Amino acid sequence: EEVGVELWCNQICDKTKDLIAKYVTGKAWAVTYSDENKPKYKAMRVMFKASLNRPSTPKWFVWFDDDSYVTSASWFQDTVAYIESKASDNVCYIGQPWYINMYPGQLRFIQRAKWFKGKPPLTRGKGAVIEFAQGAYWWLRSDVAEQLDWPDERLNHNGGDTLLGEAIRQQGLPFHKFYKGVKINEAKRRGFSEKPAGSEREIRI
Repeated sequence: EEVGVELWCNQICDKTKDLIAKYVTGKAWAVTYSDENKPKYKAMRVMFKASLNRPSTPKWFVWFDDDSYVTSASWFQDTVAYIESKASDNVCYIGQPWYINMYPGQLRFIQRAKWFKGKPPLTRGKGAVIEFAQGAYWWLRSDVAEQLDWPDERLNHNGGDTLLGEAIRQQGLPFHKFYKGVKINEAKRRGFSEKPAGSEREIRI
């Protein structure tokens, strides 16, 4: 089964461009070369909006960071089979589950979101937490992305994965915890970094 693949390339060198020209062929591939180091969620918003405005909208968006990669030849088929097995559960958001404590300011940031539905935060012990799919790799059904207007237009580079988990929970939608056949977070954070979205604390994670 052929699916569309989009590469976003920030300030890459000529050697990398040559590799892309050699291996990335066919109408299913689209490549964007950016002369600026565009923040992750600004680039994601451009790509998602373009996809949603095409005559043939994909049913799913699948996100890979540049340090995530497929480890199983049957990855795609296994994930599609999993989705089909969960069709009656309204499967719409899939990934590796993580929890994180909310930082000061994040609850107010969430409450100001267009997608906020008034649900109180999850708690673990005495603190508010967010459950989310780790942002290096996840699946999101495109109609849900459109419903949420995702990514949130306030996002820049960090904290969008946690925010997506909370946005899904606010809609009363399920989070399916499946990530077979993909290795994520295989490199240390590098390049641009900022505090998580909505945080009033100067912290880098």
